[in-house]
This record gives sequence, structure tokens and C-alpha cells, in this order.
Amino acid sequence: MIESQAPTRIDLAGGTIDIWPLYLFHESAVTINLAVNLYAKTRIKLRMDSKIIIESKDLKKGIKFDSIKDIKHNHPLSLITRAINFFKPESGLYIKTDCEAPAGAGLAGSSALNIALCTAMNKLTGKGYSKKELITIAKNIESQVIRVPTGEQDYYPAMFGGLNIIDLSPEGVTAEKVKIAYNKLEQRITLCYSGASRNSGINNWEILKRHINGSRKIFKNLESIRKTAIRMKSAILNSDFDRFEKLMGEEWENRKKLWEGVSTPEIERLIEIAMKNGAISAKVCGAGGGGCIIFLSEPKRQEELKEAIKRGGGMILDYKVDRKGAQMKVSERQSIRGHRF
Repeated sequence: MIESQAPTRIDLAGGTIDIWPLYLFHESAVTINLAVNLYAKTRIKLRMDSKIIIESKDLKKGIKFDSIKDIKHNHPLSLITRAINFFKPESGLYIKTDCEAPAGAGLAGSSALNIALCTAMNKLTGKGYSKKELITIAKNIESQVIRVPTGEQDYYPAMFGGLNIIDLSPEGVTAEKVKIAYNKLEQRITLCYSGASRNSGINNWEILKRHINGSRKIFKNLESIRKTAIRMKSAILNSDFDRFEKLMGEEWENRKKLWEGVSTPEIERLIEIAMKNGAISAKVCGAGGGGCIIFLSEPKRQEELKEAIKRGGGMILDYKVDRKGAQMKVSERQSIRGHRF
């Protein structure tokens, strides 16, 4: 049996601009995110027959196929079946998945699950792909599932953990895992689930289409997001937490101008409560339209802030920064294609 897990992430700045080819239209584009210990998990067991049995604990769904040749993808677990199709195991499998982040939270749970699954399947089948190659594979599989382009940023925290500064250029994508006092971030960043899920693929696809069709508004707003992300990169590298907190508010104001559905009345209500109870700034995670919100405050006011949010109906998600990224454990020795593990 192989068990694997990968962290989800909080995106701090520069989201959306990480989608190819958008970052090619914005010189020196950068995206910043933070891996957190709300994990996506997989457990894979070999079967003695050819059956493929999949169970998703968090989605409360399951599906069965007589063999890999019978797999279809017209169901809610198609991310898993497409990964199986790619790696082509020569045995039946039982796969169980779970994700500790709420569905539609904007924390890149599907990308984290994808990395956890690809890491385990890579070991299972002995393919030998590198971590960077697995990121490319996972990204392409996810695009097959959501039927629109996906961004670059979500796979790096899932694979490597930590605080990531991701530079995007014609040369390619490079990620720097920054050494910083993570406890200082944890003491300042409060994570709240607003209870409303969303589909990030729809928002991002509309933004991408309008940008390519020449929308000056989209270009201008993404330029503002890029410039804020560059300033936040500088603040992080200099451990300037006061500037970091202010730039988060700037990021959110830029993001609200990008697309009309980014914020909602519920999001605005929770932000208003937070700002009256210690928050310095706030922003929605992911593409917006619901899901999670992060609030930044001084450490001494974090507990006061959390209590006010809970009284207002928000759900606080306790977290720690994940430092390791994707992890895997082999707990039984079995073989497939001659590989023993």
C-alpha cells in the first residue's frame, strides 16, 4: 500500500497572472503563495484482479470499472481516472482519497490531490519522473479535467511546501522556496471559510479570453496585480511584515477590479466585521466568488479577530505552514511490472 499527501496553499499575491500565456504579456510576472497543512491524501492498494475501485471520502462519491480499458471520465472523480489512464498501472487498484480543505475553498485542493496522486502513481508504476516533470503532468491532467487552461502556481507549494515566490518569464517558470520565520506569518494570517464554494476555471477562462481579445481593462488590472506582487516579494525577502500587511489590502483592491464576481455580499460582510476587530487587510483565496478569505492582523489581536469572525458566522480554519511538501509512505511490499516497493 502507498499513502501520499500534499499540502494545499494560501495564495498571497499575483494569482491569475500565472496562467499561460497571460504571464508572457506582463514583464517580470511573479506569484507568491504559502503551503498549509490542510492536506489532500491518497491511499492506493494493488488488487489481485483488474478492477479499478475509487472512493472519495470528502466528496462522498465512488466509482468502479472492470479494468483500466473500461475507464470513462464523465463523472466527478475524473481527475483520478485521468491520472490512472496516464500512468497505466498493470494491475487493478483500490484508491481512496480525502481532502482536509473544504470543497471550493480556493486553497487549490484539487491541485494538491493531483500532486499527491501523481507522486504515488509514479512510485507505484516505477515511471521515475522527477518532481518538476510531475508538476507538468499534474497541470496537464487538470486542464483535461476542467477543460480550460490552468495556472502554474498551485503545484509548487503542493510539491515542495513552504513559502514560494514563483517567477514567470519566456524562459519558463522558476520557484524559490523562501526561508522566513513561518511562525510570524501564522501569527498574522487568519484563514476563514465563508461557506460558499466556487468554480475557479470559469472566472479564469473569461479573464484569459478577454485579455487575448485585447481588453485594456483586463491588461491594466493584471498589471496592477503584477506590480503589487513584485512589491510584496521585496517585503517578504526583507521580512517587512508591516509592508506585507498593507500590500495584501492593495492586492485585494486590484483583484476586485479584475472581475465583477470576485467578491460577494457575504465576503464583504465578513471583511467588514474583521476590519472592525483588528484586521489590517484581507483578500479572498483563489479566483474569488466565495470560498476562503485571509485576514492579516497584528499578532496580539489575532485571537480577538478570530472570535469576531466566528460570531459573525465565518468558519476559522486552523493551520500551520507546511514545510515539506508532498510526502509518501510505503507500508506493504507488493510488486507491479517487476518493481517491488
